[in-house]
This record gives sequence, C-alpha cells and structure tokens, in this order.
Amino acid sequence: MTAWHSVSTRVSGRVSAFVLGVVIGATGMLPPRIRYGYVHRFTGALLRKPLPALRPLKADPRSGWAAPVTRTGDLRCVLAASELDIGGIGSVVELLATRLPALGVTSAVICLDDGARAQRMRALGIEVRCARDKASALRALAELRPDVIQLHGAPAYLDAAAQQSRVPLVPVMHNTEIHYSRARWRRFSRVLSDSSSAVAVSELVRTFHAGHLPALLRSRIAVIPNASPRLGASDAHQRRDARGLLERAVGGRFSDDVVFVCLARYDAQKNIAGTVASFLACVASGVPAQLVIAGEPSDWVELRRSEAIRRGSRDADRVHLLATSDAPTLLAAADAFLLNSFFEGWPVAATEAWAAGLPLILSDVGGARELVARDSGCSVLIQNAVGTAGTVTDARVARSRWAARHQRNSAELGDAIRTVVDKVRAERAAPVAAREASDGIAEMINAHARILRAAARSRPGGRSTRPGRLTGEEVRGAVTT
Repeated sequence: MTAWHSVSTRVSGRVSAFVLGVVIGATGMLPPRIRYGYVHRFTGALLRKPLPALRPLKADPRSGWAAPVTRTGDLRCVLAASELDIGGIGSVVELLATRLPALGVTSAVICLDDGARAQRMRALGIEVRCARDKASALRALAELRPDVIQLHGAPAYLDAAAQQSRVPLVPVMHNTEIHYSRARWRRFSRVLSDSSSAVAVSELVRTFHAGHLPALLRSRIAVIPNASPRLGASDAHQRRDARGLLERAVGGRFSDDVVFVCLARYDAQKNIAGTVASFLACVASGVPAQLVIAGEPSDWVELRRSEAIRRGSRDADRVHLLATSDAPTLLAAADAFLLNSFFEGWPVAATEAWAAGLPLILSDVGGARELVARDSGCSVLIQNAVGTAGTVTDARVARSRWAARHQRNSAELGDAIRTVVDKVRAERAAPVAAREASDGIAEMINAHARILRAAARSRPGGRSTRPGRLTGEEVRGAVTT
C-alpha cells in the first residue's frame, strides 16, 4: 500500500465515521420503537455486507455441553421468550430447558422464530414451539398444559397469552430496560401483579426495576445470577490451532501481541464504536495488543461506524470485526476478554470468558462487579461510559455514542488494557486454565427450580384460577432454601 493510499484510506474513514455519527445522533432522537422497528431495518437493507467469521476448531463445539433429556418431571414449565439466537437470553433459556429436567421440571419452550438454538434443543428432546401471534401462543399453551410459565423477555402477545392462560407466571428480568416507555412499564407492572414471584439476573437489575414499580410489587423480585457451562480448558496445542484459525479469519498476524476478544452484538447497547475508538487510542502509544470483536450486526450503522473509526487510524490492523463466530474457539485463541457496554443485566459472554480462565475488562454494568470480584487479581472493572451504572438512560447513551472518540471512561479503559497486557505477558509461560471454582450452574438451576415450584404451589385451585401470591420472605426463601 502506497503512503498516499494509506492517507486516503484514513481520511475516508474519518469522514465516514463523522457522517455515520451524525446519522446515529439524528436517529437517537427518535423514539426507541421507531428506531428499532423501522430505522434499523432500513439501514440494515442499505448498509448490509458480508463479514468474515471464525469457524469452530472442533467439528461439534457443543458436544458434551448437554446430554439428551430423557427424564420427565412432576412439574411442567414453559419457558417463553422472543428470538433465541441473538443475545444472552437464548443461552439462559437453553441452559434452563436442558438442566431443569434433572430436577424433575419438564421444560418446553415457546419462542418467536425457529433457529439454530431451537433445533439444537429439539435434538436433545426439548419441545420447542414457535408462536408469532397471541392465537398461536394460546394454542401452544393449551397443548403443553404447563403448571408454571417463566417469561424471558417475551413479546407483548406472548405475555398477554400467558396472562390469559391463568397459569402461574414468573417473569425473568434480563436487563436494565432503559428503553421502556411509561406504557411499557405499566404493562410490565400488570404482568408482575399477575405473578407470584419474579427473577432478576443481578442486583443492579433488581434495583433498576424496583425503582419503576409500585412498592407492593418490589418484594416479589429475587436475584438469581446467570451462569455459564465451562467450555473446557484448552491445552497449548489447541490454543495454537485456535490462534491460527483466528489469524486466517481476520487476515492478519498476532505475533506476540495480547489478543482481546469482545463477543457482543453490533448494537447501541454494546458501545462497539466507543470501544474501538478507545482501544485504538491506547495501542497508538505502543501497547502490544489487538482486539477482535465478533457478533450479530443488529445495528448496521453501529458496525459501519466502528469500521470507519478503525480505518481512520494508523493502527487499523490492530482491530478486527467479525460476524457471529464460534465462542469456544474465540476464547481459546484469546488472552483476555473486553466488554465496554452501556448497560447489561448479567453478560453471559463475559461469564463464559471467566469460566474459560481469561482475565476480564468490564464496564460497570449489571453483573460486572460480581464477575470481576471473582478474579480481582487479574480482572479490572472500569466506570461506565455514561457515568453511574444505575443511572443509565437512553438520552445519556445517545450523547455518549455521539462522543465515541472522547468517552469519559476512555483513559480508564486504556489504563486497564495496559494493566492486563502486562499481567498476561508476565504469565505467558503458564497456560490459561479453566477456573477451578464452581461455575455456578448447579446453584442457578436449583434456585430457578425452587422459584418455579413455589410459584406452582401458590395457585390455590385448578387451572382456571388466578395464581396466589408469595410474600417477599417466601420469594427469598424459595431461592435460598
């Protein structure tokens, strides 16, 4: 590449980043339902392009992750969700569906669309139904005849069908829902008022929701942290092979650089553009590190702006953007994990990285403090790019996205990258090993099973009656007993 072509590429990247920043600023002023329902579809059709992806190191990376479900239980539970293949909710639903039967809870799933995860669960013996409207959801519930329904970010029509069924409900809160309108909060309050209990995946999520709910409903929320199965320790040979596969996927060489991975959607929530800008500002000072981001492009403007920021840097070859890729192979190839989100409930990808033995750099979001505390000697918590984690709003996220190159935690993120790079390079002689401590799976599944059983017992009569109520003490007891 000639010097003139290099300069031209950087200038073009900076101009594109500015223009796309203006687009993000303009669309950020629109209501979330317009932004996500219409604008993202239009920009996706306009800006979509192929992205490279990392193929699995093993032929079947999920083999052994879960055994076929053969046991039938005395309690029938439906797990109701939206799309299963995007984000961490699908991982949690799959984990519950495949592990609850061992505790006597027969699980079935109702979701919006079919996909890879739905097919995988069916292959394991889990019944999965797709329902795209209230009528089909009611038919599925009538045929499955659950004793309890657990709601995992289900669409409005599925919430309504669950309420109409009069089956005991247990809503699960997976995120700090900064986009909820007043009408949406009223709808959630109605669902919770028809529920005997509810689950928040982190203390931050519980606190956030409690601040938007009537005092009478707050005590129904119990905290059950997300967990993730171990992906298994990788030996030196596997790590070398995974690293080679990743180098071919990104079209570059890592040499002795410390490789950070970020498994996240290209979405406003994940702050990908700000992460790329802050990382490039750090490595510009000579820090031997590279960043690989892999995920589903749910917001193509975010992806294209991140790519433009990358192209506008002299160190563009140190940041690599991939499509959704094989998580076990990415984590085997990596030295550390980075997630600089604006808001999270409990990041499943970060939990997987922790279980694989990688040091974490996490912004202050739901679950981040708990995860970093598990590995305080190597992992680092940085402030949220918009300030205090509990006060994140849609407007503050919009302002921080506009200032992607100058976010308030950029310098702190740079310091954290340097700290982790120094630790990784000092410990390179010792291979990365999976955590010896419990991965939390048993505790998570047991707590969910107790909540579900308590909810089912709260129903005073037959299937047509409204469920009873658990007191706050009973909810906490169901989790901890």
